[in-house]
Amino acid sequence: MGAGKRRIDMVTGIFPAITIALGLILAVPAPARAGSYLALSLGSSIEHQAFDVWNGPGATGRRLLSADSASSDQALTIGFRDAVTLGGQNFDAEIEIFERRVVHMTARGSAGAHPTSIRTTSMLFALWAPLGPAGLWSAQLGAGAGARYSHYRMTGPGIDIRATDRAPYAMIGLRAWHPLSARSRLTAGIRAHTRPPVRPKAPGIFVSPLEHESSGFTLRLGLQFDLGHG
Repeated sequence: MGAGKRRIDMVTGIFPAITIALGLILAVPAPARAGSYLALSLGSSIEHQAFDVWNGPGATGRRLLSADSASSDQALTIGFRDAVTLGGQNFDAEIEIFERRVVHMTARGSAGAHPTSIRTTSMLFALWAPLGPAGLWSAQLGAGAGARYSHYRMTGPGIDIRATDRAPYAMIGLRAWHPLSARSRLTAGIRAHTRPPVRPKAPGIFVSPLEHESSGFTLRLGLQFDLGHG
């Protein structure tokens, strides 16, 4: 039952991303598709998570928790080659939608152990520039920013929290690609990312029972496919 539910959750979580990506592709005028591509990728992340959590009914104050976690993600990207020029340098522009899951994580602090799960859907806008000459593997350096929407479930002494939030997301990355055919490429890369909270830290002012921030590194492997004839 648990495995079946996880499969259903993964499908229902990624389906909106597929729909949005297909809509973006169809919205691109046919002449512009000559320089566009679609990418599918899988990622694996190591992150440090920090939480500021309500102490529960009848209690005052907050509890600070933290955890180191491993997670996976699935991403869909639509990209446009040489879409932006800055200072004489051409950049590939990308719109990426991905879902990341953290399961079986235990956040800890002075209040004890807190089993926690997180599911995050993010949209990222990024620019990538070539790094060095093209070869068997061609490198690119990129940076991007966007937004995330997260679902949380946390239990622990005196609390059982289900919450959601929206916050910024930013990354810098290095990747390389290798041609598989005239219209497809294998990609591999590493990213450093951060997801800061957006709520003010004024004393005594809390909007949500759970506030969260994280940072970490992601390794990603994927495929790119040209959408039009160059």
